[in-house]
Amino acid sequence: MPRRLIFPILLCLLPTLITAQDLRGPALAAASSFGQGLPEGLLAKTLDMGIDDLRDELFWYRTEDASGDFIFDDPMTLYPDALEQAGARLSLLVNNGHASYDDGDTPYSAEAVAGFGRHAAAVVQRFPATRSVEVGNEFNSQMFISGPLKDQDLAARARAYVALLKSVRDQVGAIDPTVRIIGGGVHSIPVAYLGQLVDLGAAELMDSIALHPYDTPIELIAAQIAVMRRLPELADMPVEITEFGSESRETASADMVRGYCQMALSGVTRMVWYPLNDRGDGYVPLIDASLTPTAAYDTYAYLRAEFEGATVQDAAPDSFTRACLFDGRKLILWGMPRKLTLLSDAVTLWDTTGAPLETREAMLSEVAPLILTSDTPLVEGRDYALAPQEVVADSFFQFTYPDGSGGAADPLSRSMRDRNGTHPLQTMPGQSGPSRPWTPWLGTPENGDLRLLSRVMLPVGSPDWPVEILHAFTAPEAMTLKVDASFDTVAEDGRVDVTLSAANQPVRTWKDANTVPIEDDTLRLSAGETVEIAVSPAAGSDDNLTRYRITLRKVP
Repeated sequence: MPRRLIFPILLCLLPTLITAQDLRGPALAAASSFGQGLPEGLLAKTLDMGIDDLRDELFWYRTEDASGDFIFDDPMTLYPDALEQAGARLSLLVNNGHASYDDGDTPYSAEAVAGFGRHAAAVVQRFPATRSVEVGNEFNSQMFISGPLKDQDLAARARAYVALLKSVRDQVGAIDPTVRIIGGGVHSIPVAYLGQLVDLGAAELMDSIALHPYDTPIELIAAQIAVMRRLPELADMPVEITEFGSESRETASADMVRGYCQMALSGVTRMVWYPLNDRGDGYVPLIDASLTPTAAYDTYAYLRAEFEGATVQDAAPDSFTRACLFDGRKLILWGMPRKLTLLSDAVTLWDTTGAPLETREAMLSEVAPLILTSDTPLVEGRDYALAPQEVVADSFFQFTYPDGSGGAADPLSRSMRDRNGTHPLQTMPGQSGPSRPWTPWLGTPENGDLRLLSRVMLPVGSPDWPVEILHAFTAPEAMTLKVDASFDTVAEDGRVDVTLSAANQPVRTWKDANTVPIEDDTLRLSAGETVEIAVSPAAGSDDNLTRYRITLRKVP
């Protein structure tokens, strides 16, 4: 993403520098469902609570009659009028078919594709509150596709999608060229599929790209968007996360804050919380069935008031901590546990709902961020202090996606070993084919089944051709390390072999196991010596998807 002469190098760096300087807290919106139903009082409550940017639908089958005329005459097609009166905005989602075209399936014929765009344009013309149109809802999945397209490959899916995108772009643009066209409409961050879209010209047809990063750990959102930006056509494309939510009422507020920080550092311009109200699918809403705001709404309102639009920079002190500093004086901080101490009385500590914490000391958590604020710029060491970092390597927080440029090496190297030697794992694009992850992952072009993600691995191989997934750490100086690791096969009958080695000597081996805990194993290493953990499938075991975590700590 975003050569020999200095001037061209500066030109290449300039867009990156400008982008870093211009990073801001994303605008916040909510995914409503007024186009599907209007629970009594919900729309008024939504607007009264100040939620004024809504992603919603006006279904095509409701708006176009059998004669081809567009009619807006019932509550589920007239609700945008209330948005306009309240000064709110509609982001129109268009995805579904119409019974008069292609039997109501996802449009694929020329006539249906034209009608699809005509419907979007009719809504834009009738309702000035419509300020953006999002084309497609997780078009790369099977969930929201019907008809012939559902059984076709991703290349056909991509061609069909770009035709729909162009139809909307052309017809909405003819009505109001200021309406933003949001393209992509994908589940996860499927870089290979997105590559097919841009090869077909999709980037020229959209003003921003929509992602639903449900399969991405929050701590890796920025890293995976960076992989997507290696596609030249998407290097500077504005990103909107048009669905982001949590299935845990206990952690929804924390998930929202962590996601907001990662998105801000990724240049995401808009974050849409899913859902506004309870959809019955387990995701935590902003408003519950009794029209009462949830704790997630408290966080949503807090982020809007204090962080939306604020300048942001990455303030992480190390790779085991995530931190966003907004406007120089509002810090969101979480990571591997260690003590945080406030040193200045001018600093206030808050939880993720915006409630003050009456303490001067707290522990960092991997899931619950702390928020520090001050009226003046925050400075580590003067205003707050973190206890020394004991962790020297961690498989999750340090998970990276090599770009092949030979840049900074991963402190916890990841590779595969077979009879031909040891080979570094490479970044593989998401959704590159059937049975492949929908997010970027690590693997090799020669062995498409072997894969390593941040929390799971799939070791493959056979007795005739053994293959190991390796994690290795080389001591930069003489040190004593404490090894904490775990390996658990997802399937009950899955089995793996695990070997812990130090200085090229085996320390311990676990054979034919579905659970391998490595706890408090203490190893003494000289400078340049390596600790290595190798995982391979056990003999006769085929279903070897394995959850894992490896953490190395320096013993004082």
